Amino acid sequence: MGGARHTLLLGLLVVPWSCQGDDGAPVPAPPAELCERNDQLDAIPDPASYQYDWTCSGSVPATGEALPDEPIPDDCTTGIWPDLDDTVDVCPTVSDALRTDPVSGLELPSDDPRPLPIDIAVSVAGSFLPPSQPTSWPRTLRVVAWNLEYTSHLDEQIEVLTTHPQLSTADVYLMSEVDRCSTRNGTRRAAHLMAAALEAAYVYGIEFVELEIDRDVGGDTGQAIFSRRPLTGAALTCHSSQFDWFASEDEPRLGQRVALHADVPVGDQAVRLYAVHLESNDIFGDLRSIQSKELLDVAQTLACERPQIVGGDFNAPYCGAPELDVLRGAGFVDAVGLAGHTEPTHHNGMRLDYVWARGFSVVDGGVVTGLDMSDHDALWVDLELE
Repeated sequence: MGGARHTLLLGLLVVPWSCQGDDGAPVPAPPAELCERNDQLDAIPDPASYQYDWTCSGSVPATGEALPDEPIPDDCTTGIWPDLDDTVDVCPTVSDALRTDPVSGLELPSDDPRPLPIDIAVSVAGSFLPPSQPTSWPRTLRVVAWNLEYTSHLDEQIEVLTTHPQLSTADVYLMSEVDRCSTRNGTRRAAHLMAAALEAAYVYGIEFVELEIDRDVGGDTGQAIFSRRPLTGAALTCHSSQFDWFASEDEPRLGQRVALHADVPVGDQAVRLYAVHLESNDIFGDLRSIQSKELLDVAQTLACERPQIVGGDFNAPYCGAPELDVLRGAGFVDAVGLAGHTEPTHHNGMRLDYVWARGFSVVDGGVVTGLDMSDHDALWVDLELE
């Protein structure tokens, strides 16, 4: 979820929302309407937030650039703040506030001319894939999406990801709130340890550097993609609109909301994957809808009609929110919903997490509940190329 203020939504959204799903798997066709619209809620956001034009045509070839063949760091002695350049390694921090960081001694944020939105290099990439890999891949793909709540229960999360019947058999994992070297997870590189346990390739992108201004956290947090198939063409998109976390008294941070993305082979296609975590401190989706549109801009530029999958924590308080509606309008389908599961995914009783797919048929899927190692439930879905 990311930010306690999001709970204000529960008091403000006094009109109940509901999303009606279709039962049964495999799913031959989508139901007429997965999301039961609510005119009162739909009228609150600016009408422009619902508008987006998908204008590209044809398939944009995958870059095919492999993950860097470099030693994978396994401790927290290097590459962690303040051993980072916040004008290169982290998304630009936009804030009117100025603060002195007690760890680096720097006055922050640094002057940073980079425009937003912008794509930057991923923070870490590596592979624990077995050396012998197939020369061809199935047309099906099992996807897991899960907000790990800062990997504060890292050992238990690794255990469930490697043993649970639905989660342990996934091909790709789209994860958010993955901490690197913070006190919340025992000062460990969570993405590195999870990828090793899953025997997967992985990429990790910093969303926020957790500044230690009047608190003891350290390290950074972000998104991760794990894959049991090779990953190529990875990048990190820094969004242009978000809550000013740098000025926050409770959670001072450097960085921006991000979307982490890469290509994975499915059948004879290179499928673009996105791990997302939209703004939590945004009551009616004004910021989140901009983030979704920027994600779609990237999707048009890098893949267009190639199959694509977007998964993660959307922080959308109801199914008709504009940040979700622009995805529907661009041809993405609510994959877990089409599998018959539209139940809440957060322990506050709201459905905040989704997997959206374009160019796929939904075979099966579900929500794994009862996992007391995060405030979010895990999603899984089986997809097949159309």
